[in-house]
Amino acid sequence: MKNVSGNKIPWSAPGDLDAAIGVFFDGFSKIIIGATIMMGVMKMPSEFVFGRIVAAIGLSAFVLLAWNTIMARRVGIRTNNLTITALPGGIAAGTFFVWINAIMIPVYLSTGDYVLAWKVGLLANVFHSIFTFISAFVMDRLLEFIPSPAIFSGLAGGSLAWLVMATLGDGFATPIIIIPSLFVLLTMYFAKIQLKKLSPAVVGIGVGTIIAWISGAMDPGSVTQSFKTLGIYIAIPSFGLFSGEALSIAIQYLPLILAFAFADVIGAIQAIEQAAAGNDNYDRRIALIGLACSNFIGALLGNPFVMAYYWGHPAWKKAKAGSSYPLYVGVLYLVLCATGLVAIATSVLPAAATMTLIIYAGLTSTAQAFEVNERKYYPAMALGVAIPIFELIYGKVNSGIDGAKLAIGEALSTGGIDFPVKDILVTPDHLASAGLAKGFLPLSQGSMLIAIIYVATLAFVIDRKWTGAAISFIVASACSFIGLIHSSSVMINAAPTYSLIYLILAGAFYAMNFIVKDRNLEGTIQGE
Repeated sequence: MKNVSGNKIPWSAPGDLDAAIGVFFDGFSKIIIGATIMMGVMKMPSEFVFGRIVAAIGLSAFVLLAWNTIMARRVGIRTNNLTITALPGGIAAGTFFVWINAIMIPVYLSTGDYVLAWKVGLLANVFHSIFTFISAFVMDRLLEFIPSPAIFSGLAGGSLAWLVMATLGDGFATPIIIIPSLFVLLTMYFAKIQLKKLSPAVVGIGVGTIIAWISGAMDPGSVTQSFKTLGIYIAIPSFGLFSGEALSIAIQYLPLILAFAFADVIGAIQAIEQAAAGNDNYDRRIALIGLACSNFIGALLGNPFVMAYYWGHPAWKKAKAGSSYPLYVGVLYLVLCATGLVAIATSVLPAAATMTLIIYAGLTSTAQAFEVNERKYYPAMALGVAIPIFELIYGKVNSGIDGAKLAIGEALSTGGIDFPVKDILVTPDHLASAGLAKGFLPLSQGSMLIAIIYVATLAFVIDRKWTGAAISFIVASACSFIGLIHSSSVMINAAPTYSLIYLILAGAFYAMNFIVKDRNLEGTIQGE
């Protein structure tokens, strides 16, 4: 592919290997976790999981990642950007686990039908795709009114929470692996140390893998066991997957689906904005349409799980990755998922070593958010960085509660006591008495959107644009009214207290337009 000057966009770049490894392991390990849950909790036969679902995941991932390469090369030609770096992408981690735990498992437990649970998951993907497609035509207009610091601070907070903190927490379960691997990788990247024919990713993961096998942290038996999944699995599109019964159940989950679809669209836009800050200018509408179509095709193939654009473009841009690395990742997904090699790959490489690339991407993304914005916005952005961490903390607390219930239930069962521990309700009051303030819950609901709204408000305040600040609070009032923020579900009048507070603040900030017109009063407010 050539530009108007006759120059070609290369099919390989120095950082392609690092980017491919990082993007691949960012999402691929979730397939193994998901397969384990579906076979263990939902009692899905392994033939069904690998033959229908995993094969479809691989093919739908290939569709999105191939699209990312095509889009990058076309944009590179159009903008004469021969070193363009493609958008990273893959399985949407947050939505992946929500679909399993909040939709598919409840359907299975209430019906005992794993096929029906799967079909409801497929419809959730369809609804998500439709929302993304519609967003492609309206989000561009909305973003004209959202200050850049608001977008980037939410991105930085999400990166810090989900890419850095969550990954560090998981990785430090085996510190002997992650600490050496992480600091080898970061030293090579940050000190710009180049080894001939060896990328930082290969060296970092290689060090962690060697330590893991020498220390006995890896189980040779799991490698042998993983060969049982070998086979040829082909995903076949079918419109008959969507039954009336599945549709009626899926509609009940529509508020949950839309809430997460909105969050994923915002995440996709933030990923696109990251690329723009690195001078790779992708059209938001085209990118979102491509994402929506990829997910819709995936649902038809039998994949219930949403694909997404990943954060981390600055890391792969800095590593000098090009336009083609997503295609390499897509082919890898396709081959591993279609042959059952999925389990073999993950049984050989320690997860803690591969996590280091996700941490690097998170650190780079967080740093970039501040680099591309003026210093005067930093205090506002700091607030935006903090808010998504509440969602991470509250989610971990709930996971801990579920784990504790399971342990207590097993202990009681061993002692011959039959007690429904899982039905015990742990309320915010209980958590508050244990030291987790009640405010953690409302801040964790729609945290990314809350961060964007709050930082947008403060950015307008810093620039003394009072009407903009008032509109931000009107948006906050509307979002809390329908449950997009501060509420665990989408409904009318979901969080009335917050809606009223934001509405009052909107009026107060709009009044500032008239108050500060008095020169003397303005001087008093400024402290002149």
